[in-house]
Amino acid sequence: MAIPLWLDHASIAVPDLAAAVERLDERLGLRATVSPAAPERHSRVYLDRSYLEVSVGPTSADHWQATMFFLRFEDPVVLRAHLDAAAIAYRFDEYGGVDGTWDDIETGVVDPSLSTLIRRTAPPDVARDWPPALAERHRCGARSLAQVHVEVSALDEAAQGYRRLLGSAEAVASEPERVRVGLASGELVLHEGDSDAIVGVVLGVPSLDATRAALGGLLGPSEQGVAWVDPAETFGLRLGFTERERDLGPQALET
Repeated sequence: MAIPLWLDHASIAVPDLAAAVERLDERLGLRATVSPAAPERHSRVYLDRSYLEVSVGPTSADHWQATMFFLRFEDPVVLRAHLDAAAIAYRFDEYGGVDGTWDDIETGVVDPSLSTLIRRTAPPDVARDWPPALAERHRCGARSLAQVHVEVSALDEAAQGYRRLLGSAEAVASEPERVRVGLASGELVLHEGDSDAIVGVVLGVPSLDATRAALGGLLGPSEQGVAWVDPAETFGLRLGFTERERDLGPQALET
């Protein structure tokens, strides 16, 4: 049975939140909303039904690092039954964040820190429509969390794991030197490597030409459909943009 999972958000650790929020806005055209419950350490760049979590975290001075990504599920009962039927080991927990509570499931499909499934549960009035729809456009044109690129130590094994997790062989496509995992929204791009870490975060935009114009030449040439920002502008974080009018994967569902 296919199970829908959405690319919910990616976490980015920065050494200084105020400086990062200013940099995101002024140089990258991304508006970060500082969380009132933790204004000195936590913010979000809201996209449409997804976001970047930008917070003070374990990273060196003047270095930004993508640390985790999260896939969103809809029904915990259905998900548990699916994981049990697929013989996927998991740990079900509850996570208390700076402004709410989430169901939190680690599956172990790949490194557990990179395969967490979540669903916001509180406050109830916020959780009912979380993540929110994009309310105000970003200057760079970003609308969606389109891709997260991840290095895995065993590419074929990780691909098979995601086929089991999604309950769909068609959602996972092997290409030369990488595997694409299509989700209900967004996708994962797996690369074989030793880091077992996130090596790129890509935002969807309606027009790369418009994004290039807005960012004043900060983007390099497109590589397999992605234009990457000069890493000097993002303190080592590999951030890219891809042209995507509507960011839906092969299991697309209306949300």
